[in-house]
Amino acid sequence: MTTVVCPYCFSRTAAARLPFRCLMPSTGLRGSVRCAAVSDDVWAEFKGPGLSAGDRMRGPVFPAPRQFGGLRPTGLRAACPHCGAATPVRVCPGCHSDLPSDYCDQESRIIALLGAKASGKSTYVTVLVNELRHRVGSAYQASLVPMGGETQRRDRELAEDLYERLRLPEATRPAAMGFNDPLMYRLSVPGTGRRAAGSRHTALVFFDAAGEDLSSAEAMNRYTRYLGAADGIVLLVDPLQFGSVRDSLPNGAGADLPAVETSAQQIAADLAGQLRAHGRGDSKGRVSTPLAVAVTKVDMLSHLLEPHSPLLRSAEHHGGTLDRDDLAAVREETSALLTACDSGALRRQLERDFAELGLFGLSALGAPPPLGAPADAPASGPRPLRVEDPLLWLLARRDLIPVRKPAGRRVG
Repeated sequence: MTTVVCPYCFSRTAAARLPFRCLMPSTGLRGSVRCAAVSDDVWAEFKGPGLSAGDRMRGPVFPAPRQFGGLRPTGLRAACPHCGAATPVRVCPGCHSDLPSDYCDQESRIIALLGAKASGKSTYVTVLVNELRHRVGSAYQASLVPMGGETQRRDRELAEDLYERLRLPEATRPAAMGFNDPLMYRLSVPGTGRRAAGSRHTALVFFDAAGEDLSSAEAMNRYTRYLGAADGIVLLVDPLQFGSVRDSLPNGAGADLPAVETSAQQIAADLAGQLRAHGRGDSKGRVSTPLAVAVTKVDMLSHLLEPHSPLLRSAEHHGGTLDRDDLAAVREETSALLTACDSGALRRQLERDFAELGLFGLSALGAPPPLGAPADAPASGPRPLRVEDPLLWLLARRDLIPVRKPAGRRVG
């Protein structure tokens, strides 16, 4: 039986037991009385304060009908028991959030994004999605489609702002200002083995925590249930937060340096502590959730890297496979870079706290924003470096993409 992980509250429910929401249509009813909107208090409580009385009014929720000796139907639609109208809208029983119909019938991979304020999480996701649709998607014969109206709207707005208006996304709002909806996509890749003639479909859910909400272990507790449900976590590390890097920048390169925020070391320590406290630790006390640590803005670190560093060029993905040797070279180079930033303190801490750790370096834009205009993208537009590496590593660990490696060896 397929289990659905709600992308909003991250509770788990069997797909066949998901309730439905009536769409309250004015035509096509079996009876003469259409359903009226009701106050959805479960959904309103989940969304938090500030929701008006009118916004609470939504179509009534009803349980999936039982058929065939008590078994629940597996179809995509159900008839409302009150008005008889068929509806495809399924609902999470825990928070009453509407679920995209194609989300409920495939396996899902929850990817959590973490990073201090100004680490570029929103920009990173926007560029990553674009790369998965074009350069990387072409290499792996993959397709990526947004699921649900809200993701479709935000996906379109983010792409237009960055690629057409050359404006960077606004900072993620903190939890105190309301809940941040996840971005949901349907990733389709060619099948392998017995399914080589078909395709494999996976729901990718990107959840972005605001930097302000990661300033302490107490604040991070708000996100523990989301992080605890994650199949993988991407931690973005802004190298410009390291004093040694700020001091090493050539004259003029640091004119628009971001303010110093919560350190990556503190965020990583809080993350590990929270996940261990909620059952994600192994017998040795290390967190079992795979963690991809990505040093961002490597375009500004060329003075710390060798001219032929693998971090200064994107992977080619020959034959639609992830190259194990390239991953190893990237890990070694990133490890050396982190050592140069803080004598390796962050890397050593991560190796002690996480059982599955990947190290990456990337740049979402390929160049810093123009001087005096930190909210703008470079005039040439984004020219990303290796933004796909952390996600591909996480997907490869779940056998969703092929890896070129010797027999018997694991990725990473």
